[in-house]
Amino acid sequence: MKKFVGIGLIVALSIALFSCGTSKAKAQEHPFKVLQATFVNSGGEQPNLVKTTIKISIDNKEIKLDSVYFRNHKAPLKHVDSTENFIFAGSFTTSTTPHDYILHSDPKQEFGNKPSVTILNLPFELADNEVVVSYFYKDKINYYKISEVKQE
Repeated sequence: MKKFVGIGLIVALSIALFSCGTSKAKAQEHPFKVLQATFVNSGGEQPNLVKTTIKISIDNKEIKLDSVYFRNHKAPLKHVDSTENFIFAGSFTTSTTPHDYILHSDPKQEFGNKPSVTILNLPFELADNEVVVSYFYKDKINYYKISEVKQE
C-alpha cells in the first residue's frame, strides 16, 4: 500500500512540474513582432517640463496595444494613422525642477506648497532603455517587454 502511495505521489509531482514548464513556454510567445520602438524627449509647452513620446510599430493589425511603462511612468497608447506600419504612440510629461517646500511653524506660511509627485511603483524592473507594453489578445491583458528602445 505504501508503494502505491509513493508511486502516486511521484506521478502527481512529475505531472505538476511538466505542466508548469509548458505554460512558461507558452507565455513567451506573442502574437506580434515589434518592428521599431523609439522615444523622443522634447521641451514642453511650459518651461522646466519635458514631454516624452514613445512610438511602437508592430506587424499585426489585429492587436490593440493598451499602455506603455517607461522610466517609472505609465502612459496610454493610441493608434497613429500610418501607411507603412501599425504604429501606437503614448506620451507623458515630467518636471525638471526640484520642488522647494516652505516649512514653517505657522501653517498659513505653508500655503502654496504642492503635494509631491508620487513615483509609480511598477511591477517590472526596467533599465533606462526598456519598456513594457500591455496589450489585449483573446480578451486577456498580456505584457511584452521591449529591450533596446532607441532615442530619436
